[in-house]
Amino acid sequence: MQDMMAPLSDADLAELDQFLLDGVDNDEAMTLDTLDGYLHAIAIGPQTIMPSQWLPKVWGEDSAVMPPMDNLEQFNNIMGLVMRHYNSIISAFQHKPPFVAPYWGIRKYETGVYEDAEGWAYGFTEGVALNRAAWKPLFDTAQGQQWYRPIGLLGEEAFSAEQDELTKTPPQREQLAQQIENSLVNIHAFWLPLRQAMYERETSQRLRTKVGRNEPCPCGSGKKFKKCCGSAAELH
Repeated sequence: MQDMMAPLSDADLAELDQFLLDGVDNDEAMTLDTLDGYLHAIAIGPQTIMPSQWLPKVWGEDSAVMPPMDNLEQFNNIMGLVMRHYNSIISAFQHKPPFVAPYWGIRKYETGVYEDAEGWAYGFTEGVALNRAAWKPLFDTAQGQQWYRPIGLLGEEAFSAEQDELTKTPPQREQLAQQIENSLVNIHAFWLPLRQAMYERETSQRLRTKVGRNEPCPCGSGKKFKKCCGSAAELH
């Protein structure tokens, strides 16, 4: 059984990469770097988005949570790899300071070898597009616009009038890529208070839900409600 919190090993990443390239019969399916950018946006954005909402876009599908599989074992394995990678991104941002390691490759040109973050940035913009309206408070601030700028320039099709001029050469694109890690730290910090408030509100609502005295306590203790939060002697 997979440890769903364990980061993907190099072998795991290679397996997921190969499946995305050869195992999904859809030209719109994401590549591994695009998936990583996509998951970063979902992980650090303003709201919790359920996997059933974001998984179809990974495979280039309109509604299928997972693409056709050969068998149940393959289904569980691929689903496990995707969710472990998502969980590891969330966990990395919980470190103090956050451990930020976006995944993209390098590309060789006549003038040298440069970082290539365009696919990653496109994935991030696709994650934002799941609910762009929720991101508006960030885009309404000068700081937020600055943090998002390298991602938008590399990932959006028509981000700004000067986009072509600013992304014309590999060194220019690499310079933008090298700004992304700092942008992610700041974007995560911007949304963190909102995400924490939403989590606390949801937890409070669950605890206020009427439950039977012999039902499991909604606090998650494993005790019956009457022996836990339903008892005046118990404080949580």
